[in-house]
Amino acid sequence: MKKYLIGGLFAIAAAFSVHAGDSAVLVDNGFSSDGNYYIFGQYGRIDKKFQSWAEIFTVDVRKNDYVDNEFYRVKPSAATSKKTGKEVYDSLFEKASVTTEKYKCSPCKPDQILYIREEEKKSGTDEIVFKDFTSSVSDDQAVYHVQLVPDVTGSGVDVRSSFYINVEKQDSNGRVLASQKVGTPSIIRKGVKAYKIERIVCDSEGRNLVFIVEKTIEDKTGINIRFMIEACELNDDFSTNLATE
Repeated sequence: MKKYLIGGLFAIAAAFSVHAGDSAVLVDNGFSSDGNYYIFGQYGRIDKKFQSWAEIFTVDVRKNDYVDNEFYRVKPSAATSKKTGKEVYDSLFEKASVTTEKYKCSPCKPDQILYIREEEKKSGTDEIVFKDFTSSVSDDQAVYHVQLVPDVTGSGVDVRSSFYINVEKQDSNGRVLASQKVGTPSIIRKGVKAYKIERIVCDSEGRNLVFIVEKTIEDKTGINIRFMIEACELNDDFSTNLATE
């Protein structure tokens, strides 16, 4: 994203833990009623000190950027060491209620969940394929092809990286009907050694997409798992009907 986000979401109303160690639990607050904004949160406890933390972001989907002054955070500290991450998040969510209520967000419904990474060993660069989610099921239904393209240099705590996501819509014969690059590869992230797309969700109209990306971060404390998102409004080519042969 244009501004570096640490975040992501569940495509289910509940939150869940994804990895052992210093990893995040993410919460899906969903798209705004018009589909133009997405609100998500994450929380957890840092290793060794066991101090809890929480964050809530509002994202402008079409700008692929977070909204100024609509970011809420509780940093890990001695004051949070006796609280669970969920307790810290719930308290933070109350403070953010003015923002969350303004957008009238709702968690993603099952038909808005386009992809979930179920195989832990699946590579971050493996191609993701799913059927067109805006057309009826038919033999000539279009298919989406999604692939994360990373650029990683260095190693250990000195690693630096960036990425973008290539999205294509193809007909049943493999002809490319539409394509779009999502993300900002010019942003170099220090300490991030790998990326994987965890989930892909769309708004109720199927026009705006959110990609939930797992980041593997290496620093002096060890390996940490965090999430970020990339978001986009699909270009007009994606709404073009399949040509009749």
